[in-house]
Amino acid sequence: MSRLGDTIRAARVAAKMSEKQLGKKCGMSESVIKDIEGGRRIVSDEQAQRILKLLGVANPVSTELEVAAEPEVKLRPRPRPYVLPLPQEKKEQVEEEQQAMAQSNDAWRDALGGVVKRVPVTGEDGLVIDHVLTPIVGGRIEGGAPDKVFYYRCPDDALRGYRIHAGDLLLTIPAQTVEDGTVMVLQYQGRRIARKVTKQEGNRLLLQSYDREFETQRIERKEALIIGRCVRLVRTL
Repeated sequence: MSRLGDTIRAARVAAKMSEKQLGKKCGMSESVIKDIEGGRRIVSDEQAQRILKLLGVANPVSTELEVAAEPEVKLRPRPRPYVLPLPQEKKEQVEEEQQAMAQSNDAWRDALGGVVKRVPVTGEDGLVIDHVLTPIVGGRIEGGAPDKVFYYRCPDDALRGYRIHAGDLLLTIPAQTVEDGTVMVLQYQGRRIARKVTKQEGNRLLLQSYDREFETQRIERKEALIIGRCVRLVRTL
């Protein structure tokens, strides 16, 4: 039985009313009243208030409407993940399959060694952060030695006006001299940057960027180290 059912039963008995009489007043059948009192039927707060009000219970919107507290159910702790131990024979079989797969991958790399190259991707600090498989044509990658080229990942939108956005990759081949009007990677003020570069009189360089506005910066040639010339853009999604 429920606390609400006990309350309704006690009030009905005190009012000297049968289940049938109470049901008639409430517009319910006798069996429904019995089920409510027995805790076998759940009624809405509105229905409970109406029944208690008809029985003369003062302040029906009170703790009389609270059902008996359910016993606290303790949650089972989440099981710790684990790996089922394999029988020794199965373990050896898995190790053999993994070794065979590794050898197969090595064989494919060797076979494709003259066709594609895992070209490193570097950031503005010059550290390798990823690799991109790049085709080799005629023993070269865009005219550069396969073991010398790299991708520079743009850290910002400094070249957005040239349709080069943050996260885009610029395939760069080594270069020591400036080619006017090309995008080049330079070591400047302790970090690698990509800028459109033009030679100026007096052994100076004009660095051009174009984010929201076109900007230029003139520097002495000795202030920057020319690392390479950007020859291809790889757009990231």
